[in-house]
Amino acid sequence: MIKIITGQTGEGKTKKMIDAANHKVSNHKGHVVYIDSSTTHRYALSHRIRLIEASTFPLYSQNDFFGFLCGILSSNHDIEVVFIDELLKITHASLDELIVFFDKLKKLSDEYAVEFIVGTSCSNKDLPETLTPYLIA
Repeated sequence: MIKIITGQTGEGKTKKMIDAANHKVSNHKGHVVYIDSSTTHRYALSHRIRLIEASTFPLYSQNDFFGFLCGILSSNHDIEVVFIDELLKITHASLDELIVFFDKLKKLSDEYAVEFIVGTSCSNKDLPETLTPYLIA
């Protein structure tokens, strides 16, 4: 399952994601991963959530990031939920370029039974139509 949370900077999407991550880790048996471009929110997340600072890795495209996600999942088969904050910043991609990324992410989610909750800085109306079924906020 994939869920997308949209919003412009300062609209509270990161707070929603952090609250959801803390809730998930207290209600799931599996592991929860939170990928962000920085560790700014380290203390807001439960200590049981694995925080990964994506900016410390050589990620220059959506393909690099997809491979990065595959590596994370292959190293831990107990991951149930992956939160990805600031997707556009991490992948250096435009919204239109992410359509292919989400197609691959959907297959990954289905095959490995991992839920992806993705935050992206845009308004709901700017999201490509093919991605609107994933929209939750």
